[in-house]
Amino acid sequence: MKRSILAVFSDPHGGHELGLCNPETVLEDDSSGEIVQKPIILNAAQERLWDIYAGAIGEIKILAGKSDVYVKCLGDATHGNKYIAEQLTTKMSDQLIIGEYLFYPWFQIPTLKAIRLTKGTDAHEYGEGSSSIIISKMLKNKFPKVDVRAVYHGLARLGGVFIDYSHHGPTSGIRRWLEGNEARYYLRSIMMTEIECGHIPPHLVLRGHVHSYVKEYLSIQANGTEYESWMVVVPSMDLISGFARKAAKSPYRIKNGVIAFEMLNDRIYDIHFFGNTLDVRTVEEF
Repeated sequence: MKRSILAVFSDPHGGHELGLCNPETVLEDDSSGEIVQKPIILNAAQERLWDIYAGAIGEIKILAGKSDVYVKCLGDATHGNKYIAEQLTTKMSDQLIIGEYLFYPWFQIPTLKAIRLTKGTDAHEYGEGSSSIIISKMLKNKFPKVDVRAVYHGLARLGGVFIDYSHHGPTSGIRRWLEGNEARYYLRSIMMTEIECGHIPPHLVLRGHVHSYVKEYLSIQANGTEYESWMVVVPSMDLISGFARKAAKSPYRIKNGVIAFEMLNDRIYDIHFFGNTLDVRTVEEF
């Protein structure tokens, strides 16, 4: 029996006050003329996010057992410097260090084989995927036995499962009763394009960016063959900022977490979500 685990998270936005941050992160400050080690102090939002993230990694470690583990971060490991409101730090160097520390807990899983950082939105990655590229190099230098790289758009084969992954993709839908429609259309287009080209469609399509969780399954019959694929829009690992409230039209139920795909005998056997949802509305009584 061949078994492996693919763990996926997205949009941690390290360096933002509402982004993911490892409590063990240490920055440097030389404003007094001396180089001082400056530990990070998490706020309440960051503590909540870290509890979810660290808890998910612990659950995935148990789920994996002796099976190989592969990790994908689907972009925006840092928040960048375009939207400066609510930034934890404005230094590019600080954000890169914060981003690097986000991945450290994964290396405590003894069967970890590879990590992929997907290059995200230029506004959050200092242009041209710079954050993901630099963080991947930093991690590779510290953990040379693990395969760590940064890519814009990947097509990976994990056993017999083909995985298409990138940062940008479909929306989650602008109304509750429409949720998932765009993801299905997006997936159908990818499947039909691959079939027309004589290829096997990816069994799993992963996207981030929209800070929502959508999971859709689709089956297409073509040339006497049934092709099956999953489309998963991965939720974020940050809470909602002022700019995001405007762009997303004030969503108030924010889902955060990590998704683990259990691969068994060259098929997707099960999909696990480790996370929860927070209602960010302020409750008042008069």
